[in-house]
Amino acid sequence: MKTLMYFFVMAVIVIAGCAKDDTMFETQDNLELKKAKVPVPFKADCFAVFDVEIYWKLWVSGTATHIGKIDEKSFYIIEATEYMEGVPYHINTGSGKLVAANGDCSDITFWVKQSDIDGSYTGTITFTPGTGTGKLEGVTGTCNMVGGMDYEKGGTWFKLDGFLVYE
Repeated sequence: MKTLMYFFVMAVIVIAGCAKDDTMFETQDNLELKKAKVPVPFKADCFAVFDVEIYWKLWVSGTATHIGKIDEKSFYIIEATEYMEGVPYHINTGSGKLVAANGDCSDITFWVKQSDIDGSYTGTITFTPGTGTGKLEGVTGTCNMVGGMDYEKGGTWFKLDGFLVYE
């Protein structure tokens, strides 16, 4: 009886192991939302390190919905910093490129309000219309950005949370 039960359990495990799983990034619901041109949720966890040659350029890595792993070719450049007298923060603005592991990419612009006390920041990142390729072709959207400096690792971490619209 134990042998029969053992074979039954093993058969169930083998059948379950061969079942096709949906991927996290390309479910049928996401494909239908993309075709309908409605906002699709977008989230990303990222870490950026400063370029050794161009100080205001940061190289980005991490993971994001719809594209998976973010390629190390992703970057952003702080193009302007506005300091205001009497307030403990400054405003950074700039642009960059978000590149997926398979080479799909989109240009981005951003602004952040960064604390002069602890290096934390909040802001917005915007996907530039008409600049995307591959999965990001025709994408527009805006994401809220929350992050901070990681002085031990010599970089900055940030999370994105927003919506993309595929045309």
